[in-house]
Amino acid sequence: MPVSAPQPPAAASQVSAPSPAIKPAQAAAPAAPSSAQPPMAAQALQSAKDKLARLSSTSPAPPEPPKPSEPSSPTTPTEQKLDEDGEPIPATPTPEPTATPKPADAKTAVAATTDKGKKSKWQLLDQFKARALKAEAEALELRSKIGDPATAEAAANRATAAEKRLAELEEHIRYVDYSRSSEFAEKYQKPYEEAWTKAVNDLKELSVTTADGTTRAATAQDLLHLANLPLGEARKLANEVFGDAADDVMAHRRRVKELSEAQEKALIDAKNNSKQWLEQSLSASKKLADEIKQLWTTETAAKEAKYEFLKPKDGDDEWNEILERSTELVESAYASNARDPKLTPEQRAEVIRKHSAVHARARAYGPLRLELKRLRAQLAERDAKLKQYEGSEPTVGNGAPRGIAPTGSGIEGLKSRLASQFR
Repeated sequence: MPVSAPQPPAAASQVSAPSPAIKPAQAAAPAAPSSAQPPMAAQALQSAKDKLARLSSTSPAPPEPPKPSEPSSPTTPTEQKLDEDGEPIPATPTPEPTATPKPADAKTAVAATTDKGKKSKWQLLDQFKARALKAEAEALELRSKIGDPATAEAAANRATAAEKRLAELEEHIRYVDYSRSSEFAEKYQKPYEEAWTKAVNDLKELSVTTADGTTRAATAQDLLHLANLPLGEARKLANEVFGDAADDVMAHRRRVKELSEAQEKALIDAKNNSKQWLEQSLSASKKLADEIKQLWTTETAAKEAKYEFLKPKDGDDEWNEILERSTELVESAYASNARDPKLTPEQRAEVIRKHSAVHARARAYGPLRLELKRLRAQLAERDAKLKQYEGSEPTVGNGAPRGIAPTGSGIEGLKSRLASQFR
């Protein structure tokens, strides 16, 4: 018998949509007997009712099923909002009215009722206060780092002087020992060392075939040996020991050799230039020394001609001895240098003592010259007064010239003398 596909039951042929509100199933109440029912069925039904009544009177009543909810009053349908996935958006609950805040809690209440994502004026005030304090702290820190403007200016001046001195020493060492100058190190030594290092690193990846047929790793000595050979011999040896890599090795040899020759040429040129520089320096030094000597001689002669106290005096041995000792002290102090590293501590102390003495005498020159000028003026004034007395004759006790007797005595004599004075 052929097997056919199973057919769906008749009750399932039509499926209705579910009711909007599904309620719990209620207990089915017994149906009232119909007039068309047979007598036997009516008797069975009555018997069942009697039994049920007896059971209800002796046993507790069963729980009453929930009553259906009362249908709500019809309302106007509202449009339901959906999100991006088609799901309904829940309605926003109506906020409950809040109590009016007290004045003391105004700041808290404003912050509590502010919308999410926004800041109240109190929060903004606190935020700006924090920013102001932070900016003030940063300003104080910067001021402490900058320090005193005068100190910063002095440091800048010292740095400028140090840079100038460094440039002078660098220029000097170019002619004294060019190989130790920064120009030589940057321009010649650094490129040579970089090329040598690169060549040695490449050689480490190669192997060398020796005369007995064995191989070994290439070293820096192999490159050095090739660099010191003539070009023909170096090419032949490179082909024998390096094979296919001979061209690479010869390229490194060429680069290293060129930089080495550039170093040697720079040193030779610097040596020749140093001879010219030394001759020019000696000539300039001699010219400067002659100029200083000439100026010194001229100025010293002018001062000795101007000031009498710098000239020796004939017949005054004490004056001449003091003047000679003072001249020796000044010349010895000018010829000594306390910064000379060859001096012993005792010699350096002696040099400083002489410098201090010259310094003290130079400071005292102006005040002593002023005092001498004042004393000479006082002496001239006294000499003038004495000269007036030298031209007059001495008098007797009563004012009359010596050798003239007073006329009369008493009142009469006094009158006579007064009359003679006013004639």
